[in-house]
Amino acid sequence: MGLLLAVTGVWAQEQGEDTVRRLDSLQRVVNQLTSNVESLEQEDMNQAVWKDRAKYFNIGYVNQTLTDKTFGGEIKSDFGVSLSNGKTYYLHKKPIVGMIKFGLDFSWMDINYAKSTLESIDGDTGEVYSSAMHQAEIGMQVGPSLTINPVHHLKVSGYFRVTPSYSLLYMDETVHHHYVTVLNAGCAVAWKAISLGVEWRWGSATYDGLTFDESAFDEDSFDESEDPSMGDVMDQLSAPERKLKTSSVRFYIGFRF
Repeated sequence: MGLLLAVTGVWAQEQGEDTVRRLDSLQRVVNQLTSNVESLEQEDMNQAVWKDRAKYFNIGYVNQTLTDKTFGGEIKSDFGVSLSNGKTYYLHKKPIVGMIKFGLDFSWMDINYAKSTLESIDGDTGEVYSSAMHQAEIGMQVGPSLTINPVHHLKVSGYFRVTPSYSLLYMDETVHHHYVTVLNAGCAVAWKAISLGVEWRWGSATYDGLTFDESAFDEDSFDESEDPSMGDVMDQLSAPERKLKTSSVRFYIGFRF
């Protein structure tokens, strides 16, 4: 009887140890599967947050001020619009501390337009009259950015970009044009595909002018002894250079894809 009890005790102990080993093995399998699932979920989240949302298309409202550094005065815009399209190239694969990435933004299209009302005084009559002024720039942006993903699909970003641009301005029946290096600094908040942002722009250049004076094409304005040459006409068409500074704020809605 004692022997039977001893054998039964040993068998029970072995069964208990075997059960523990099986449970440990099962727990390791469950832990491994859980880790694999978490890794896949994290990869899917990184794909959705970073890779699938790297491109952007922004439509903005522009509030702009033009400062005349040559003749003095400031002109504020009545309204303006902007369009930009580009992509953020992140400089490292994994986010720092799981949520921060540095990148390089490149906008292959940046268009800015503003319409203003220019008020002038007639020197002979003293009458004040108004005319429309139109200003537009087209360029490309490039610069560093910092993006933080604190939770889920929420992203907060800040950036600084250099924007080489060609600027065209119509004012006082004169077209002014020149190359301008525009600087941009902004920030945005994005949730999945939608983002809201604000951006500050500034730049200045000495513009060349071309006037639409009809007298330039009137042969009576030239010496009767000789016919007007193309050079004479261009001399009358040209307008004085003006140094102009542009400062603006753009509020935009963006689409990330």
